[in-house]
Amino acid sequence: MRHFKGASAPFFSRLCAPAERDNQLLTMAVEALAEQNYADALIATEYVCRHFPGYAIPALLRAQILDASCPELAAKAWYQAWCCNPQDPTAQDAMLHCWLKSGALASVRELGCSFLPERCKVGNEGGLITLLKQAGLTRAGACWKDGDNIAGMVLSLDEHAGTKFDLILANETTRTQLSVSQNGQHFNFTCPSPDGVWSIAFADTTAILQGSPLAFATPDASPATDSKPASEACIDIIIPVYRGLAQVRACITSVLESLTANQSAAELIVIDDASPDAELSVWLDTLAAKGRITLMRNDFNLGFIETVNRGLRLHTARDVVLLNADTLVQGDWIDRLKASLYSDVDIASVTPWSNNGEMTSFPKIATAALMPNAAQLRLIDATAAALHRNGEIADVVLPCCCGFAMMMRRRVLEQIGLLDGANLVRGYNEEVDWCLRAGAASYRHLAATGVFIAHSGEVSFGFEKILRVRQNREVVIARYPTYPEEYGKFLEDDPLCAARAALGFALATTCSDWLDAENCKRNPKAQFARLMPAALPSRGERVAVWQHSVTSPHAKKILALARAIATRRVPLRLLIIGEASEALWQTGVVDVLPSKPDGDVQHLSDITLLGLSGVTLLLHEAGEPPLAEITSVRIDARFDPKTWLMKWANHS
Repeated sequence: MRHFKGASAPFFSRLCAPAERDNQLLTMAVEALAEQNYADALIATEYVCRHFPGYAIPALLRAQILDASCPELAAKAWYQAWCCNPQDPTAQDAMLHCWLKSGALASVRELGCSFLPERCKVGNEGGLITLLKQAGLTRAGACWKDGDNIAGMVLSLDEHAGTKFDLILANETTRTQLSVSQNGQHFNFTCPSPDGVWSIAFADTTAILQGSPLAFATPDASPATDSKPASEACIDIIIPVYRGLAQVRACITSVLESLTANQSAAELIVIDDASPDAELSVWLDTLAAKGRITLMRNDFNLGFIETVNRGLRLHTARDVVLLNADTLVQGDWIDRLKASLYSDVDIASVTPWSNNGEMTSFPKIATAALMPNAAQLRLIDATAAALHRNGEIADVVLPCCCGFAMMMRRRVLEQIGLLDGANLVRGYNEEVDWCLRAGAASYRHLAATGVFIAHSGEVSFGFEKILRVRQNREVVIARYPTYPEEYGKFLEDDPLCAARAALGFALATTCSDWLDAENCKRNPKAQFARLMPAALPSRGERVAVWQHSVTSPHAKKILALARAIATRRVPLRLLIIGEASEALWQTGVVDVLPSKPDGDVQHLSDITLLGLSGVTLLLHEAGEPPLAEITSVRIDARFDPKTWLMKWANHS
């Protein structure tokens, strides 16, 4: 039995029903994978991955398909699957196993160790320990909070090691040596003081156990002691550093060079978070010796949150700027941020524009852009400042600020406390939590649209960022259940849209080469220069319809072509890149890949999938450029679906 406009009746019972389509596609993908028809399996799975970009099951299946068929793409696929559920032990081990096969031993050791505290706590560390040992790790340790106690375990991966390990338990003022068994048994002891921030380290190398530092009490800010009010006092610029000498040097240099351009007095406080980079530490010592920075150094790595808190406690009557070590500033940025902070009495914090600043990202909201160089930054920042000064753009209220560059009012710190290192792990979302606490106390946060600060991103945490974001986000959502909806609404409504458009227009008139490069990167045409991968095994041949739209004037021609293929039983499938109507689905001869912006980390690119699926010909509308690697046919008023299909069948 066949439908009069398409495929056989069994097809319509499930795949054509939108409510069942995703599950049925995954079932088809599993069957195709078993048959080693990898292209069919990948396309079906990719549709579901794009439909549900945060779902782990389709992402894991995609990774399995690529692991079996295209190993060079498997490492990224396993990483993307892990990103969907970074706390899942199965996803963790599968990703690390793939990385191990690819030879990325250092990445396995670094990221794998960050999984240890949660895995050891519940006794599920066996598979992880095996992977770490295969990656060349000789010992591993983890610690965690157990009520008011400190718990943990240490394992030797060297068969010839002794039975005991010497550890150091320390805070800023106290050190205690401990001796614990290395056979994998848990240790447990009372925290010496719940007010301190404690780290546990191996005594012979000072390398910390994963899970350090441990804070048991949410820190409260000390009352102000300086005589001047914060609005008149010197401003502290706090920069935590760990690694990345070149970016740290550029950041600190840009701050130092900008100080004379600002009327506000400022002190640059750099906190070395027990950096493993000796050259970086020496350079910081040199600056401190010359009196150019105030240098603080952690004996053991405290992570971003507690390192910042240490800086916040240094001067208890000063407003502060939290600045990531991978940023660049210029001009009188401090004065402009301060003007926004004091534009009203209820402003708790302000954050600037950035190429990588979540809600204040430019030119596209919540989308990282190219890192501008110093000259490009000067033009962007000066343009934003001029627009703001002339009243063409104004500051906008945010649900929260972004911690890469954030000026905070001391009075609010006094009222609600510092960052929460007791419940949030090491870094990420700590500024969100602080801002929401301030919001609960009737304070507001602003996008300072007259300032632009460049931000590279991800210098210190690397791959670990995904895990920390997920862990800390769960804490924030438990406290503020409505925040995800508020954040999503801000992205959807984009109250910064008008200001963003004004800045973009002004930069375009100045012929900004940074904006030109960013627009070029986002142009779909940029995909065409890429090399296409080799085709994977498939049940049959495919022709692609490039960037198809259901509202296209030629959509009826594509539908007519699909129906002709179905009713004449031609051994051909259409791969629809873009949108597909229900009528197209009902032909039974289409595969669909909802098109996503180029560079979206949640999926493979459209061009890569064209190659992997074995597309031999590309159909596209007039005006769209063809791919050089694939023969193309324009769909216009002269295109006749039946005639074209007959010619194709005769040549096949």
